[in-house]
Amino acid sequence: MLQNLKLKLVAAAALLFSSTAFAGSGNLPGDGSVGNPYDFGSIGSTPTTLAVTLIGTTGDPFEEYANFTIPTFSSTIGSAATLFLSLGGHNTVAIDNFLVEVWDDVHPNGSTLIATFTDDGLTHSLGNLAPGQYHLDISGVLDANLGQYAVSLQALPVPEPETYAMLLAGLGLIGFSLRRRSA
Repeated sequence: MLQNLKLKLVAAAALLFSSTAFAGSGNLPGDGSVGNPYDFGSIGSTPTTLAVTLIGTTGDPFEEYANFTIPTFSSTIGSAATLFLSLGGHNTVAIDNFLVEVWDDVHPNGSTLIATFTDDGLTHSLGNLAPGQYHLDISGVLDANLGQYAVSLQALPVPEPETYAMLLAGLGLIGFSLRRRSA
């Protein structure tokens, strides 16, 4: 169990130090509530991370959201991590039933659920997303008086068909010139 905690702490630290980070903290319902949303801004090839600390009471549910923009047609991935800390058999930092949902448009206008993922330690493909506005619905239940989570997003531009056409044309010309030289 201690090994699992160490792995999660190392993963969370790596996410935070290798990316652009936004942090939030507050009493439930948190800063990502309807009154005060998180805003990732424009997501690009550098991972962008939202790290949040929630303070409440054991059993308190929370629902937050974060808006973001995809500037170009992109292959998009996401991951999430929650921190679990138990001292003397008592949970001091924990979140249960953690879920991240990816929707089109800004909150609350999204009508199409694109993907869902949890804090399973994996990177999840959100698919090829068109340029535009999107948002995350983030929810869970505090299993202690304190909860911490981090969500990371990355959007890698997908080459347009014209790029592939130019690549193939260039390879064809190279092949043609090599064949002409050998003849």
